[in-house]
Amino acid sequence: MEKVKADQAIDPILKKILSEHLVRHTCQFFEKGKKRLKPYGSGVLVLIHGKHLIFTASHVANAIAQEGKDLFIRVGLRDYINVLGDIKYTDIGNSIGIDLACIKIDPQMIEPLSKPYIFLTIEGIRKHNRMMDAMNYCVIGFPENNINDNKGHLDTGATAYFTTPSNDKRYLHYKYNKKDWVIVDMNGKGTDINTSERKRVNTHFYGLSGCGLWLLLLNKDPQKEEYSYDYKLIGIMTQFKKERFFCLIGNKIHLFIDAFKILENMKFREIQVKYN
Repeated sequence: MEKVKADQAIDPILKKILSEHLVRHTCQFFEKGKKRLKPYGSGVLVLIHGKHLIFTASHVANAIAQEGKDLFIRVGLRDYINVLGDIKYTDIGNSIGIDLACIKIDPQMIEPLSKPYIFLTIEGIRKHNRMMDAMNYCVIGFPENNINDNKGHLDTGATAYFTTPSNDKRYLHYKYNKKDWVIVDMNGKGTDINTSERKRVNTHFYGLSGCGLWLLLLNKDPQKEEYSYDYKLIGIMTQFKKERFFCLIGNKIHLFIDAFKILENMKFREIQVKYN
C-alpha cells in the first residue's frame, strides 16, 4: 500500500474514488423547513448479511426516534423519499459520548435508493487501529451550507477532505480513547484536487455528522506505472473541534460490528491485514 501524498499523478485516482464510489455510498438527510427542505446530516448506506442499513450519528437519527421528525433522502433531481425503518442508536449521555445509530431501512426504500446510490458491502468495512502518518484518509459528507436554489430545485453537494491522523495530544486534550475514537487533523487551507490550487477549506462542518471516514488503499504497478485502488469504511464522523486543536472526530467502525453480533446475532470472520 502506498502512502497518499496529493500530487498530479494521484489526484485523478482520488477523483475517481470519490465520484464513482464514496459519494454514491453517502446520503444526505433533509428535514422540512418553512419554505423547503433543508439539510440535516449525512449517512452511509450499507448492505450486511442481506440487511439494508444506513449508518449515521445518534444525534441525527434521534430526530426520527425521539423528536418525531420526518427525515428525507434525495433519490432524483426533485424526488425525495422519507426515511422508514427500525432505528437503533446509542444514548449519548449514557454511552461515554459514543454517538452512533443504525437504521434498518424499510424494504420499500430499497429500490428508489438503489438507483442513485450503492450499498457498501461487508468487504468494504474494516476495523482499523494502525493509523498511518499519511493522507490515506478521507471524510466525505454534506455540509449544510453546500446548498443553492437552482432553477426551482434544491442543489446540494458533498465535500471531501483528505486528511491525516491526529497525534496523541488531541486525544489527551479532548479526553477520547484511541480504542473507540478516531481524530483527524484539519487545516484552514488545502489543495483542490480539481485545480491543484491552494484555497480555503469549507470549515462549516455542520451537516457532516453521520458521514464516513474512509481508508484509501493505493498500489502502484512498477511495470505499467499505473495505480490500482481500494477503500474501506473505518469510522463514522460525529463532531468537530475548532478551539486549541482543529480536527474532526468520529467513532471507529468496530463499534457497529460488535453491536450487530449482539443485537442481530450476526457472525463475522476476522482476518489479519498486513500493510506493505
